Order: sequence, then C-alpha cells, then structure tokens
Amino acid sequence: MANLKAHYYRFQHLIWFATGLIGIGIGLVVWWQCSQTAPVLPRDISPSVAADQSTQKAVSVTRAVQPTVQPENVVVDVKGAVHRPGVYKFTMPPIMADAIEKAGGTLATVDRTRLNLAASLTNGQVLYIPNGSEIVPAYPLPGQPSATAPSTTTATAATETSLINLNTATVVELQTLPGVGEKRAQDIVTQRETMGGFKTVDDLQEVAGIGEKTYARLAPLVTV
Repeated sequence: MANLKAHYYRFQHLIWFATGLIGIGIGLVVWWQCSQTAPVLPRDISPSVAADQSTQKAVSVTRAVQPTVQPENVVVDVKGAVHRPGVYKFTMPPIMADAIEKAGGTLATVDRTRLNLAASLTNGQVLYIPNGSEIVPAYPLPGQPSATAPSTTTATAATETSLINLNTATVVELQTLPGVGEKRAQDIVTQRETMGGFKTVDDLQEVAGIGEKTYARLAPLVTV
C-alpha cells in the first residue's frame, strides 16, 4: 500500500494531465456528435427579393389607380343682342369672340366697334352685348367678370360712365333715355342752352313736358 501511494505521489501530475486530456477528448466527441445530428437550415435570401417585388407591385397599383384629370369647364352667361342668349360651357377660358360665336353671333343692329372681341372671359362671368347705342347696365359690363362684387370705387366709375350727361349729350343720345323722343330731346337741349347748362339733375324738371313721374324715371339715368 505504501508503494502504491509512493507511486501516486510520484506520478500524480502525469495522472491529472492524462485525465484532463481524456475529458477534453470526450467533450470533443460529444460536441461532434451533436453537430452532426442538428438540422442545417438553408440560408434564406428571399426576404430582400420579396421586398423588391412588393415595392414593384405597390408602384404598379399606385400608377393604375391614378384618376384621369378632366379639364374644368368654364361657364359664361351670354346676354343681350345675340341670336341665342344663354349659358355656354368651354373647356378652356374663352375670349369674347368665342362666346359670341357660340351664342349665334350678334344681331345686325350691334355696333361691334364698342366690343373688345379679344377680352378674356372667366368662369361664372356675365357677358352683356348692347344693342345699337343701348346704354350698357352699370354692372356687369361687356367683358367684365360677375363672379365677385365690384368695389365701391369700381361700381361708381362704371355707373358714371353709363349715365347720360345732360350738359354734353346730343339729341340722338338723349333719345336713348326711356320715354324721350326727338321733340323732348330737343326741348332738353334748348333748356340747357337757355340756362347756360344744367347745374343739378333736378333742373331737368324745368324742361317742358317732364313731370314728376317722368323725372323719377330719368333721374337715375342722367348726370351733369
């Protein structure tokens, strides 16, 4: 027994070293066996390809559902001395000549020199064509938009432009007033010369044959 212990103490380092090698060997064998039995999953490279395909499909769908843009209609109301007054639609902003053409043209009595046939028209506009020497309504004017109300300054200027000036109007121009014939127009001119010009619109009542009712009808249409 003593000899066995003596041999153990003499060779204990070799014994421990051999035991360690054996343990490491057993561990390597077990690891190798486990690695051989574990399933090897194939490398999946499809996500990137699938992502690219999804993107292409999304782009295709987006392009497919884009609505076709339709041209917006421009609507113009043509009134006055044309053959077919009415509301007309255009796919592009028209000029006055286009609207008159759609309305059948102007009447023969229209003074076309008073019209700007190249004036641009806008959506919702009223185009009024005056007949002969007809006084154009204060608003809307030919070629002027009616979609929004004019400012006070613009409306006042348009009204003053359309009024008959009692001090400068000719006999022919005065006859465009309602109820004023050639004789009454001449009486107005005679009274104007007699008075040295009208000072106010009220002076119109000094003309022979113009009573309260006639004056009330003419007063809004004249100026001095």
